[in-house]
Amino acid sequence: MKTFKLYSLSLLEGNGECVDQKLIPIQDGLIVNMENKNQTWYIEAVISKEYTDYFKKVKEKKGHILVDVIITSKDNHPAAMITNVQTITELSNNISVLLEAKLALKRDVIIEDVLKDLVNEGYSEEQLLAEFHNKMENLAAHPQSALNTIYRSIKESGDYNLQ
Repeated sequence: MKTFKLYSLSLLEGNGECVDQKLIPIQDGLIVNMENKNQTWYIEAVISKEYTDYFKKVKEKKGHILVDVIITSKDNHPAAMITNVQTITELSNNISVLLEAKLALKRDVIIEDVLKDLVNEGYSEEQLLAEFHNKMENLAAHPQSALNTIYRSIKESGDYNLQ
C-alpha cells in the first residue's frame, strides 16, 4: 500500500461529445494505492460543503464519477480515474468524501494521444520531437481527445453508471 498527498481533484463531466473539466478546490486530501489484484485506489478529499448534495445524489444512485487527480505536486501528470462514493463525512466547515477508484486512462494512452495531436498539427520530425518533449514535460491535464475517448468508452461499456 502506498499513500500520496492529493494535490488536485477535477470532475470530468460529459457534455455531448466532449468532456468538461470542473476543478473542485480541496482543503486537504490523500490518495492510496492499495496495490492489490483489483488495482484499487482510495481518494479522500476535504472539500467545501457546497458539494454535499452532488456527492449525496451520486452515492444514493450508486453512480460513478470520472475524475482527474494530480498527486503530490502540480508538476506531476494527471491520472483519470473512475470512482464511486463510499462515504461522506460532515466536518465543522467542510465535508470529507471517500471515493473508491480505478485507473481509467493509462499513461501510454496519454502519450499516444499527445503524439497524435502533434502529428495532426503538422509538425516536421525535429519539430515534432521538440514539441512532444515540451508537451509531455508540461502536461498539466490530459489532452481533450483522450478525455473525450475515455468518457465515451466508459459510458458505452455499460459497466458504470456515470453521473
